Amino acid sequence: MKNKISIYLFLMKMKYILTTLFFISLFIQIINILEVSRIVENQNLDFIKIIYLSLLKLPNTMLEILPFAIVISTAFLYRNLISNNELISMRNVGYSIIDIFKPIGLATFFLGLFFLFFINPLASLCEKKFNLESAKNISNLYSIKIKNDEVWIKNINKDKNNFIKFSNIDLKKRIIEDIKIIEKQGENYRFYMANKGILNKKILNLENVRIFNINNESSNNFNNFEIKVNFDKNDIINSISDYKNIPFYKYNKHIKSLIKFNLYSPEISFYYISEIFKPLFLLAMSFVVMGFTSKFKRNENFFKILFISISIGFSFFIFKEILSALTVMNYISFWIAYSIMIFSCIIFGLYQSINIELN
Repeated sequence: MKNKISIYLFLMKMKYILTTLFFISLFIQIINILEVSRIVENQNLDFIKIIYLSLLKLPNTMLEILPFAIVISTAFLYRNLISNNELISMRNVGYSIIDIFKPIGLATFFLGLFFLFFINPLASLCEKKFNLESAKNISNLYSIKIKNDEVWIKNINKDKNNFIKFSNIDLKKRIIEDIKIIEKQGENYRFYMANKGILNKKILNLENVRIFNINNESSNNFNNFEIKVNFDKNDIINSISDYKNIPFYKYNKHIKSLIKFNLYSPEISFYYISEIFKPLFLLAMSFVVMGFTSKFKRNENFFKILFISISIGFSFFIFKEILSALTVMNYISFWIAYSIMIFSCIIFGLYQSINIELN
């Protein structure tokens, strides 16, 4: 009997979450289409292409709205159980509020794991694809990546392409060390080696550089040599610190690289921890919502429940942003901030549950 009830609650919770996700995603998708249309307005793309680009934004959107979907779906699930007298029936056969929540919480946790292991990497892949597909000027691009503790930059111009690699950089002084460059201009290839370079706006000044002409197998040495590039200091910072588009399995490696290039911030660690432990956070948040919604009365007003659900979700969002700001200002560590967020949810949920049991 108890197993059947648990399975029923588990499946009901999954149904409510997926239904809520679908309708919220559908609404957000309309906004995505309008936003993509604005971004690519000068490219004369057809409607099918715009739909395709908007779909590339959808996985990332689903990651962002998942906590709100959990809050709303939990509230309406408990409303349904109360309206159909199912919650009272379960209490009469010996189920406590915690017993009823267990399969509901398990469904929430499993869905959180699914989003972490599958939707998170998919969102990262789609976001990179979107940035590539929506580029406004394909003849004048640069891409910056960190790989194996080295920075790789592909610099594309109309007449020639440069592939730049370096292993150390001081962004404050704009000094780059251990530089290697492959240059392709038509059918001609040249290879640059320099121990040091200075990035001045969009000019890379190489010092003591040796240039190999691969076509005629000759080489020349220069004390100074300038290369025009499409990026500057701010472009490097923006590109390699775009931490929200990194898949979860690369978080640790990315943090080490950011520390090496003096781009690390505790805010990044707080975000990464929040993403990795999001299933636990969703479980704790669902627990709090359960404490509120278990007090609903039969036939409770639809808009009242919706307002309470959105208010709870928005409160969590504000609370998370406050904790994130405290970590950036180094008032508290990111571990303490995340622990406060989780345990405050659990304690508040327990308080509500005890009040329901006592009453």
